[in-house]
Amino acid sequence: MSAQKLRYVEVDFFRGVALIMMLISNFVTDLQYFAGYNNFELFWRFFALLTASMFVFISGVSVWLSHFRWNYTKFFKRFVKLFGLGLMITVFTKLFLKEGTIYFGVLHFLGVASILVIPFLRFGEKNVLIAPVFFAGKFVVENIHSENLLLLPLGITPPYFFTFDYFPIFPWFGVFLLGVGAASIIYPGGERKFELSFPKAFLSVAFLGRHTLKIYLLHQPIFGIVLLLYLGNLPGVNLPW
Repeated sequence: MSAQKLRYVEVDFFRGVALIMMLISNFVTDLQYFAGYNNFELFWRFFALLTASMFVFISGVSVWLSHFRWNYTKFFKRFVKLFGLGLMITVFTKLFLKEGTIYFGVLHFLGVASILVIPFLRFGEKNVLIAPVFFAGKFVVENIHSENLLLLPLGITPPYFFTFDYFPIFPWFGVFLLGVGAASIIYPGGERKFELSFPKAFLSVAFLGRHTLKIYLLHQPIFGIVLLLYLGNLPGVNLPW
């Protein structure tokens, strides 16, 4: 099956929905940190968790669909691309933020998950049963602390650790595996066995979903510029002037 046929509109649509939610969630986070906004805090925490879960779940779905036309080189290239971009964000946040450096954010995680998932793909729908192991692992590691930042991918943090974006393997790889498992049920063999039609509004959102990575990389600098122009200053940011 060609790459074009594997580009299912519904997957791009839900990724686009998650992208829109992410833009809203991250802008609210910026308002909280830079402008002192503190309304509906519990709601926004839940909204951020739901958004992150959708992103990781859909990434698992996408890997399932793609692996039928991928070889191991493709998985490695995906890792290098995503983890490399994640490292760029680490450097950027280390240089320009006074606190909250992103050491293992969503791009770092998705890069690592691209490699970590390889032995799990053979289990297909059984990944739905394997996923809770990673959820349970969170409760084991969250009470373990270490100053060694190399343990951050596992969820082992220094005491009083603060970061703006953190996606440790425990529990987030469990969400990723849920996406893989669900996709193996809905798309056996990487193919959809039923027909779907979509209104034009769906196609517009799906278009955004196809360009998620580019928008993700650009949105925070744009938000930062907007807030800087509005507030006149960004507390906690090391500005070059």
